[in-house]
Amino acid sequence: MSPNLKIFIQIDNNTIYEFQGRINERIMIECANHIEKLLIENKVKKEKVQNIFELFIETVQNILNYSYNTVHLSDAHKETSCYFTLSYITNQETYILDSCNLIKNNQKRVIEKKINFLKDFNNDNLRKLIRQKGRSKEDSHSNGAGLGYIMMTKKSSSPIEISFIPYHKDILIYKQRLYI
Repeated sequence: MSPNLKIFIQIDNNTIYEFQGRINERIMIECANHIEKLLIENKVKKEKVQNIFELFIETVQNILNYSYNTVHLSDAHKETSCYFTLSYITNQETYILDSCNLIKNNQKRVIEKKINFLKDFNNDNLRKLIRQKGRSKEDSHSNGAGLGYIMMTKKSSSPIEISFIPYHKDILIYKQRLYI
């Protein structure tokens, strides 16, 4: 996997946006704003634009917090490499956000457990779970309140798809797909 981040938007296999470089918080916001502007210019519904924006930010934050190759530049600033695509399928009016990054092998069980726990929740139950997690210290850690996968599940139009590919010793390639 390249040490660079590559983001591109496709509509029925035609690329309409591409970015390549390392990702950090500043670049994440720049990319999200650029994607949002592009979608608005193409008259995408406001709710869909907001969901894409929020899921993009949530995905990049998870990558920055948990990637194997994240570099801590300072207390509040991190940088890493990863890979993204945002595609659009016109006949289904669906956007697909794919991401790929390196993780430690022991994170696989944690991710699978969270995804499996959330797979049968409906929107009402997800909303209640968000309130519960936000008010409690449960799943709290230095990188956030543990709400990322809950928000992704709530805002995705289909279940989150994940896969793990052996990369090197205790390192896996983690792939995630969100339907919006």
